[in-house]
Amino acid sequence: MPARPLPAAVGATENALRPLLGRALAASLIPGYDEWVYLNVQERADDPARVEELVADALKAPREVVVAARVRLVDAGLLDVEGLPTGTGREELNRCRGTVTEITRALTDGIDPAAMQATVDTLDVVRARAEQLLAG
Repeated sequence: MPARPLPAAVGATENALRPLLGRALAASLIPGYDEWVYLNVQERADDPARVEELVADALKAPREVVVAARVRLVDAGLLDVEGLPTGTGREELNRCRGTVTEITRALTDGIDPAAMQATVDTLDVVRARAEQLLAG
């Protein structure tokens, strides 16, 4: 058994990581976390008609939260009125991804790749089980 319970470790990590992402986004036109998720999901969505559903699922949030994020992205000039990324939207997303990559590199530098993979695998199992509990 670990010395510290999983919820405490995950919560503390999330509480440290979220402000780092906020700092990365603060230097951009991306208004916040929900909009960051929206842009990332939107870019990878195969079916543009399902973007809001996919974002709601990713955020585990009601559709109204997603619609509000979309409105903020349109207002910021990052999405057009049809919900497609503008040139500025693509540039901001790519620039912020670069910043997140640099932050991730700094956070994980020196950690054994096998330990990183075990961590990712474990968190994937925990997330999948949490999603099952939410659905059931």
